[in-house]
Amino acid sequence: MAEIINKLCTIILIVRYVTAEVNERYYPRYHLAPPHGWMNDPNGFSIYKNDYHLFYQYNPNSSLEPGIAHWGHAKSKDLFHWEHLPIAMYPDQDYDKSGVFSGSAVVDADNLILLYTGNVNHPGEDPDHEQHQALASSSDGVNFTKYSNNPVIQGEEHQPNFRDPKVWKHNDTYYMVLGNSFQNNTLGRALLYASKDLISWKQVSILDESDGSLGYMWECPDFFDLRGRYVLLFSPQGIKPQGDKYKNLYQTGYIVGDFDYKTNLFTPVTEFRELDHGHDFYATQTIVDKSHRRIMVAWFDMWEQNYPERTDGFTGFMTIPRVLSLTRDGRLIQKPVKEIGTARGKLLRSGKADRGAAVTLTDKAGEIKIKAEGNKDLEVIIEASNATVTLSYNYTDGRVSLDRGGADGLRRTKWRPRGKLRWLIYVDASSVELFCGDGEVTFSSRFFPDGPTAVRLGDESDVQEFVVNAMKRTVLKPPKGN
Repeated sequence: MAEIINKLCTIILIVRYVTAEVNERYYPRYHLAPPHGWMNDPNGFSIYKNDYHLFYQYNPNSSLEPGIAHWGHAKSKDLFHWEHLPIAMYPDQDYDKSGVFSGSAVVDADNLILLYTGNVNHPGEDPDHEQHQALASSSDGVNFTKYSNNPVIQGEEHQPNFRDPKVWKHNDTYYMVLGNSFQNNTLGRALLYASKDLISWKQVSILDESDGSLGYMWECPDFFDLRGRYVLLFSPQGIKPQGDKYKNLYQTGYIVGDFDYKTNLFTPVTEFRELDHGHDFYATQTIVDKSHRRIMVAWFDMWEQNYPERTDGFTGFMTIPRVLSLTRDGRLIQKPVKEIGTARGKLLRSGKADRGAAVTLTDKAGEIKIKAEGNKDLEVIIEASNATVTLSYNYTDGRVSLDRGGADGLRRTKWRPRGKLRWLIYVDASSVELFCGDGEVTFSSRFFPDGPTAVRLGDESDVQEFVVNAMKRTVLKPPKGN
């Protein structure tokens, strides 16, 4: 019976996908987005049978709200040409009936294993929900069966906010880092579990926890080694703004330190640092690919925003996948994966450019490369009839900024180029991603231009290189709405 129900649900999904109307004016050309409905956190980022698989929190029934979370699913050979697959998991069990919340994936004995949080709401009670960790598996990477003895971790002592398992294997042991809120849900932390078989888990340490300055809940934790150090990457909720820092509703950032697998103890050596300085960047997840690259993707949106795409039939998409590296002083560097070349289109202009030079982007999408003197101010404007994003470098202050206008439009941070000023900018229908220098500073923000969109140098900006390429459509074009 369960198999028949799953097949019927897949048929319903296909019918809805074919008939759903999605207005493509803000729908991305080369970023992964849902075929329709609501998308948030990336989940289960993995490589299985030579394909990249990326799952995500998904509401197939509405783009207006997260709803009761399902797991959407897509796969790709190159991280840009994505194929949408049937919904991987539905909220259809007693332990996940209020939402199949975030989690991760590992490959074990040719099976793709998903570990995730099952959420159950208890309206009118205190606490009003509970969360447990569960497992599902697949032998073909498409059809998943939930483990008959789920949940694999009850976590009674950590209720009610106990979620988002990220799992990896070290030698012969599996490890899981989980986000948690403790001390009456006032402080966030990251818990570490271990298992030999993915079924029986034991808590082995607390990796780190808030002292009151890092919020009340740590969501979507990740833990990995780079350059002999370990990175605890997570999304804390409840950090108060401090000047130019922490201006979004929720943040994403990291702490670098040392870790010992014998004692399971993490010793931080840096403070918490924001990973991205734009408006819309949350819930990161990473993998290591066959070339030993640490690749990261994030949800390209932010909670409690009322963006106009919601009434267009879809909400949310994913950032460009980025390769992470670590500097000697413990700072993460982000660079677009080289596969972005598969989405690069026709050259629109190149060479030097004087102040005011402008290029109209093809289909509201483009790649812009800038090289300029590092001891002068710079301004690059991305504009349409109804929307403008201004990217600026102020030499005197040593700050770079992104301003999309409005009451909360400005984001900025300290940065100085080493030698020449180099920027790499990606525009895609309703988004801007700015990579400064070698990727030591990034900004990821949404904006919503109507009609032709152009990139223009400021009236006081001369550059040595102003290279603009069109970008190809690499994601399936949605059914066109009104």
